[in-house]
Amino acid sequence: MGFLYKPQRRWWRKATFQIHLWVGVVLCLYMLVIGVTGSILVFESELEHAVYSQLWRASSPSLDKPAVELPAVINIVTKAYPGYRISVAYPPDRPGDNFEVFVHKNDRLLYVFIDPNTGKIAGEINPYRSWLIWIIELHFNLLGGRVGEILNGIGAGFLLLLCLTGAVVWWSGLKHWTRGLKIGFRKNWKRINFDLHSATGFWTLLILSMWAFTGVYFIWPKPIESFVNRFSSVASANPPQFSMPQHRNMPWADLNMMIHQAERSSPDAKFAGAFLPQSDKDALTLLMSRGAPRNFTQMDYVYFDPVTGKQLALWHRGVNNTWGADSSFG
Repeated sequence: MGFLYKPQRRWWRKATFQIHLWVGVVLCLYMLVIGVTGSILVFESELEHAVYSQLWRASSPSLDKPAVELPAVINIVTKAYPGYRISVAYPPDRPGDNFEVFVHKNDRLLYVFIDPNTGKIAGEINPYRSWLIWIIELHFNLLGGRVGEILNGIGAGFLLLLCLTGAVVWWSGLKHWTRGLKIGFRKNWKRINFDLHSATGFWTLLILSMWAFTGVYFIWPKPIESFVNRFSSVASANPPQFSMPQHRNMPWADLNMMIHQAERSSPDAKFAGAFLPQSDKDALTLLMSRGAPRNFTQMDYVYFDPVTGKQLALWHRGVNNTWGADSSFG
């Protein structure tokens, strides 16, 4: 009960203050980097269109339906880039835009743009020479690959610790706790600075904790899902399990037919792209957007056997039936 009224007298509260202080000192540069890059990436699409406008915009005003469709685009890129594999292909996000196709060969990755009106290649982007891609890599893996991702997860874990210790330090007792909700601008600068830190920490605690927890989850999803699954199923937040028939170097079924089947399976969604199989063991995944074209958390994933054209599964990502699935950010 002493903590409720006079928390400053608790020894462990003083220890928590020291932890909060030094974790904050160590994390200040990390949080600045993640905060600034994250703020920039909020406008990623707008920046891409502004920086590479000559690649995104089609040669002439596009019709509602492109003159060149996705199967033809895939053939064009395959012929133009022999030895490369196509991993992802996106139709225009909006009228007047080009198709965007990702191709890779060994460690080389290119973003190729196809004019939907002429079927010609408008150009390409080498992501390793793009400052915008550099910012994305800095934000998600600190420019360090898998090691950087792990360090990012550790940083997110310490941010969560900062939030938890901050909540303990913020509590000033039942008689005075409301002081931590506001700023006394008539006091000296030291007190204003303290009040500003305390009030900002209180009003942003939930959103900062959410950012920190999701940062940990994105790096180590399986342990967290396993823990959450003990209380509530996370099944609907995960991709479906299915068996893929083995075909070796056999031609595909008609891609347009599979796209039409995906549209029938998701009548309230719009075709938004395709993840192409990288081996005979992989399915073709067609994306049906229920919201923004590249919002993958609100997407229907329709899986096909590309050789037979048979639909294998349908995953309504983001439509979660349980608390556990919803908390897994499906």
